[in-house]
Amino acid sequence: MREAKEVALIITVIGRRLLLTLPTLFGVALLAFMLMHMAPGDAALAALGLDEDGMWLITEEDLARVREDLGLNKPVAQQFAEWIWRALQGDFGRSYVQDVEVTRLVLKALPTTLILLFLTMGSAIVIGCTIGLVSALYRGKAVDLLARFISILGVSTPTFWFALLLIWSLAYMIPIFPVNGPVARHGMIAMVLPTMALALHPAALIARMLRSSMLEVLSHDMIRTATAKGLSRRRIFFVHGLRNAISPVITVIGFQLANLMGGAVAVEYIFALPGLGSLLIDSIYQKDVLVMQGAVLVISLVFALSNLLVDVLYIVIDPRVRL
Repeated sequence: MREAKEVALIITVIGRRLLLTLPTLFGVALLAFMLMHMAPGDAALAALGLDEDGMWLITEEDLARVREDLGLNKPVAQQFAEWIWRALQGDFGRSYVQDVEVTRLVLKALPTTLILLFLTMGSAIVIGCTIGLVSALYRGKAVDLLARFISILGVSTPTFWFALLLIWSLAYMIPIFPVNGPVARHGMIAMVLPTMALALHPAALIARMLRSSMLEVLSHDMIRTATAKGLSRRRIFFVHGLRNAISPVITVIGFQLANLMGGAVAVEYIFALPGLGSLLIDSIYQKDVLVMQGAVLVISLVFALSNLLVDVLYIVIDPRVRL
């Protein structure tokens, strides 16, 4: 009976969040579409492989014909409405520049981004939890001071600067890792430096939050009672302490899952990884509206699903949330 109620609660939470996700995705798509149309440049020229300096190569009639073929001569509101209607049917249109289906470009780039996010979040959780637990266990000692210093350094270091530092030190000064190619060319070793660059900030935040939460829980009366009963220090620390201190850490992990999408855009471009981030930046430079719109929509969907996953984890791990 209890398990059935928990399953029903999880299904209810998933249903509500999915309903809230739809207007959020619509708003993000609308904002991105409007910003792209207000940006300088002409999508029709981009489709011809030209910029504003190359307008003298074609006539106004030719340019008008290209706009008509691409539907760019229609009002912006009509363009957006038609795009939304096609997107609901699984058709994101064709790239103005590459003349390839947007869905194919997005699906080709998506695995690289998902692998990077999975490796980054996994590394951040393992490293951050280890540093946080060690720091709380040896509070006030040299190990604690070192762990806190590393955490502060990780929180304060910009991701793009750390990425460039890794390239300079481990790719050029000491050529250990590749930095200029996809996984298909170099194997998973191509993901090492991007993962390190992207995992530093979330690992530091997780470590700081877990240390603070563990110290707060260890000061509670229940810990003193468990100690008075003669329970081992390891059991008190990992069973009674960690279980009650993990909820705030899950919140941080959830926020970082969402923030990693923004960091992945810069990291993918810096390390020349063919993921959604690189696809998005290239489409913005090329004024390729439909590709940009598809990439933004998928990134927003990953963002929403990450938050949904955190809500489900809350229900599974913390009994107070179920109550």
